[in-house]
Amino acid sequence: MNTTIPNTHSAVNALEASLSLVNSKLHITGRAGNFEPIDTDYIPPYGDGVGYMPLQLFLISFGACAAGAVLTLLRRMQRNIDAFDMKVSGIRRTEHPTSFSEIAVEYIITSRDVTEEDVLKALALSEQSICPVWAMIKGNVEVKSIITLL
Repeated sequence: MNTTIPNTHSAVNALEASLSLVNSKLHITGRAGNFEPIDTDYIPPYGDGVGYMPLQLFLISFGACAAGAVLTLLRRMQRNIDAFDMKVSGIRRTEHPTSFSEIAVEYIITSRDVTEEDVLKALALSEQSICPVWAMIKGNVEVKSIITLL
């Protein structure tokens, strides 16, 4: 097993994070850049449940990536966004690895001029070419989108 990570990426494209084990179980603290650390853990008996499980962080990451893409596209369409919320949930496979087989995303948008057609167009572009997290799971995880306009 290679214990070093080769430097094959240019500095412009590289993102880095550092992780450290906190206890004798699976409580790990991770940090990227100058931001506050994030605690990850697992439920007992493997962990103590004192941090996010990695798949929870993945849902947050996927949601934030999709939200950023959709909001940017809607704003480029000169639509007004008064409020934006999301609910993201994942269904895990029963066999190992118990990764997600499906992710459901509800986009809750308060706007006086955004239409469902606008959101569908933004979602299609996000999936096809803008959201890198979506690109990494495409073909492996079914993503279902629910649009709620207020």
